Amino acid sequence: MNENPAAKLFKEPAIWPSVAPWWLVSSTEAAALLNVKPTALHTWRARGYGPPVFPPMYVRPTQGNPLFYQFGALRNWAASKVGMAYSYEDQCLDFFRKYLPFVINDPFQAENSIHMFELAFDIERKNAQKRQPTVRLALGIVHELDLAFSRQPELRLPTRFTGSVISRAESQVK
Repeated sequence: MNENPAAKLFKEPAIWPSVAPWWLVSSTEAAALLNVKPTALHTWRARGYGPPVFPPMYVRPTQGNPLFYQFGALRNWAASKVGMAYSYEDQCLDFFRKYLPFVINDPFQAENSIHMFELAFDIERKNAQKRQPTVRLALGIVHELDLAFSRQPELRLPTRFTGSVISRAESQVK
């Protein structure tokens, strides 16, 4: 039996979409990102092999109770399959450097930066929907991130706790 069934999937460098590392993707989207069928992802999960699932207790129940993966954890898992490391903190820093450099604190505090980004993005998204000019983010960036944002499940906690919940969830998965 192949010791590392996912290794063959990552021979070519992956082109990942622009998604905040703390945002969630559905199991179907996760399978598409990893270039596998959803059944393969389910089999890996059942065997305790695949990427970590976001704890369902933090997501409001919906019809069918779909499973979600944190984008950063999924990306970190995929990188580990090719012998690389791309930590959650590094992904957050890269994301902020690209989209909203002014939220990077020194020293970096992920929870505060995530909260600042979420507030800024929410304001800019509403401005874009009203066809008003955006101030902190370019309109193209708002459009680029909006697709992933619009698919986010409703969390059980208020937005200001999202970063700490996700950080705790990520540490539990490790």
